[in-house]
Amino acid sequence: MARQGLQSLFLVALILVSCAAPGGDNPQEGCGGLEAIVSCLQITSIAPTVGGTSTSNVDVHQDICRNPTTREVTSTEAFLGDHNAQVSFLNRRFPTATGGFDMRILGFSVSYSINQCPTLARGCPPLPGFTATGPSLVIPAEGTLSQTFPFVPLRVKEAYVAAGGERFSASLPSYTATYTFTAQSINFNETFTVTGSTEFTIGDFLTSGFTCQGIIE
Repeated sequence: MARQGLQSLFLVALILVSCAAPGGDNPQEGCGGLEAIVSCLQITSIAPTVGGTSTSNVDVHQDICRNPTTREVTSTEAFLGDHNAQVSFLNRRFPTATGGFDMRILGFSVSYSINQCPTLARGCPPLPGFTATGPSLVIPAEGTLSQTFPFVPLRVKEAYVAAGGERFSASLPSYTATYTFTAQSINFNETFTVTGSTEFTIGDFLTSGFTCQGIIE
């Protein structure tokens, strides 16, 4: 009787793992597998960066310095380009599982939502999201991986400016960028999604080291 009871409990545990883990309702974690072999993918951090510098200030305007008398351009701010983010993943074994497996990133999408539109801001337009396939990345079982992904591409910045987004005042809008990654469990060919978000402020920010002895436009 005792042996039968232990076998029954073990069977119940396997059923709970195989049903609850892959079908979890936590969007910040995606799990896959079968019975006692289940792995879960998590996004552990999202760090926006520009030119190797960590910053959540998304610059949408390239400042130009002019001589106040002659109007000649004396210096120009660094080229305005894509704002990227370093995304870190963790492939962990489900707590009650006895084994795990590698996972592959198949693609991702980015969507934006407004957090705060200051009263003095002239415009806080919606930002267009985007979807991309690849790059094909493998996160090993019980391992980690960090990779650079587009965060606020130049085309999104241009759309913000074209829609009348605030650039120059001290009251700049705040948005949230949400990544949704589609991943695949290599052993079982299951696909699932995992999400992660981070906030940023958008407007005109001076590049570190940029100096002007005249008028900034």
